[in-house]
Amino acid sequence: MLADIVKIHCLTHRANFPMSRTSRSVVCKEGPEEHVLSNDFPNTGLWIYCCNCQTFIAWETERADVTVRECPFCLSSLNPRLYCCDHCAVTMLDFDDPTLRKHHIVLSWGMPQPACPGCHQFPSSTPKIHFCVALQSHLATARNVCPFCKLQLETIAVDNPQTSSLRLDAALAEAERRALSAEESARKESQLRVQAEQKASDFERELIRPSQAFPDPEFARKQEESSARADSEGRARAMAEVRAREAEEMRFKAEEAARNEAEMRAQAERKAREIVETYTTRATQNFQSEKTVPGKDRVSIALYAAITMFLFLALIMLMITMFRLYYAS
Repeated sequence: MLADIVKIHCLTHRANFPMSRTSRSVVCKEGPEEHVLSNDFPNTGLWIYCCNCQTFIAWETERADVTVRECPFCLSSLNPRLYCCDHCAVTMLDFDDPTLRKHHIVLSWGMPQPACPGCHQFPSSTPKIHFCVALQSHLATARNVCPFCKLQLETIAVDNPQTSSLRLDAALAEAERRALSAEESARKESQLRVQAEQKASDFERELIRPSQAFPDPEFARKQEESSARADSEGRARAMAEVRAREAEEMRFKAEEAARNEAEMRAQAERKAREIVETYTTRATQNFQSEKTVPGKDRVSIALYAAITMFLFLALIMLMITMFRLYYAS
C-alpha cells in the first residue's frame, strides 16, 4: 500500500503532504484557502520529481528563489541530472549520493531507470541532451520541443550506443593517462625534495665541522669569562644567603633574650613591691604599737626591720647576678 502513496511538495506554501496515486486531483489545503495543483496528475501541471527524496514538487518556472540545481525539499545539489518525460508532465531530477537507495535514477546520458516515476513509461526514443536556458541546466528529453525553453530538438544529433561507448572509453583512457602523469610528477617532486633535504643536511654538517675543529679563541675566552662570572655570582649569592640566615638567627635570639629580660624585670618589680608593701605594713603596725610595748619590744622590732632590709638588698643583688650570668652565656 505504501507504493500507492506519493509525497507532494507545494512551493507556494512550502508544505508537504501525502497523496494517493489513484487520485488524479492534487489539492493543497495548507493555506487559508485550498488551491488545485493539478486536475489530472501526472499529465497536467508542471512537476519536478526528486529522485533523492522521492518527492513530486509542483514547479513554478516564474519563481526566482528556486532552482533545479538544488532540491527545495531535501537540499541535494551534487551533480544534478534532468530528464523530461515525453508521455506526462513529470521531469526527473537526480543528484549524486551513493548512500541512498533510490527507486528511480537518471543515467549520465539522460535515460531514466527503470522508467518515469509519474506514468511508469519508457521514452519513445533516445533522449536528446541540450542546455535549457530556462532551467540553466542540461536537460534530456525525447520530446521534439523543450517544454521549458521551447527549443526545437529535432535537429540535435543523437549518438548511437557504440559511439557513446567509444567516447567514454577515450575519456577514461585520457583520465587514466592524466592520473598516471600526475602520479609520476608527484613521485619526481618527492624525490627532488628528498635530495634537496639531503644536500641541505650535508651542507649544514660541513659548516659545523670546521667550527668544531678550529674554535674561535675570542668566543672561547668570552664563554670562559661568562662561566667564571656566573660561578662567582652564584658563590656570592650563596654567601649572602648564609649571612642573611645567621643575621635572622641572631635577631631571633636577641628578641628572645629581650622578652626573657622583660619578664624577669617584671617579676623582680613585683617581688620588690610585695616586699615593700609587707615592710610598710609591718612598720605601720610597729609604729602604732610603740606606745604600749616596752623598750625590749622596740629593740626587737628594729632588729627585724634591719634583717628585712638586708634580705631585700640580698635578693636584689642575686637577681642582678642572674641577669649578668644570662647575658654572659
